[in-house]
Amino acid sequence: MGYKEIGTTGSFGRDPHYVREQFDRFGLTSPNNHVAPKATYESFQKWVRREVSTEANRAVYANSFSFDHVHATFEDGIRTSKILGQKYVMWAILLPNQIADRPTIDKHIKLFNELGDMCAKEGLTFAFHNHDREFAKIGNDVILDLFLDNTDPEKVKFELDFYWATKAGADPLTYLKRYAGRTKLCHIKDITATGDFAPVGSGTLDVPTLIKASDDAGIEHFLVEIDRSDDPMGAIQSSIQYLRKTIG
Repeated sequence: MGYKEIGTTGSFGRDPHYVREQFDRFGLTSPNNHVAPKATYESFQKWVRREVSTEANRAVYANSFSFDHVHATFEDGIRTSKILGQKYVMWAILLPNQIADRPTIDKHIKLFNELGDMCAKEGLTFAFHNHDREFAKIGNDVILDLFLDNTDPEKVKFELDFYWATKAGADPLTYLKRYAGRTKLCHIKDITATGDFAPVGSGTLDVPTLIKASDDAGIEHFLVEIDRSDDPMGAIQSSIQYLRKTIG
């Protein structure tokens, strides 16, 4: 297809050494790992195939990323990222109960700084990824802004997801400009007029403008993603064809 990089969700439920062999075989590199133990990845895949409910999938995530387990989860994630040759070790999703009120948010802000230190000691960088719920407000404050404004900008980086920001009613351009230099990766995926996932170039986003703004903001890695699709291979094929035609 022509993709040169691939982001991972853990090591796709496989031995990371095997995954690295496949990357090397096909000339791929991987910049980032959305940390996910095997059980978490398998649950996510069942959700993608519509075999389990969102609530059931969240329950598995909640266990892996609870305060009882999270440091061990990230120790394993760091080991995986080193094998896969990745730079960014990532928190993939903040669940509703993790951002339900200001005290809980503050606990996770403290945790993110701890994970930033943990990754930095291993020569890696911690980052996190947004969905739509982080654009809600607690009092007068946007939850995402609280995380970005109260974590160490040198050790806690950000991956902006264009689809989820747009679905929340936020403007991705605003965040690219406001957090230029802090936002290091982005998920390029399109959104239909009714809010569904769409291959890049087939939805409502002004993709060329977003990519230009991302370049200006210092984005290092653009990653095409589509969370769910009846034809995932077709979706990523049409996405790269659009990007080649539009931006070269």
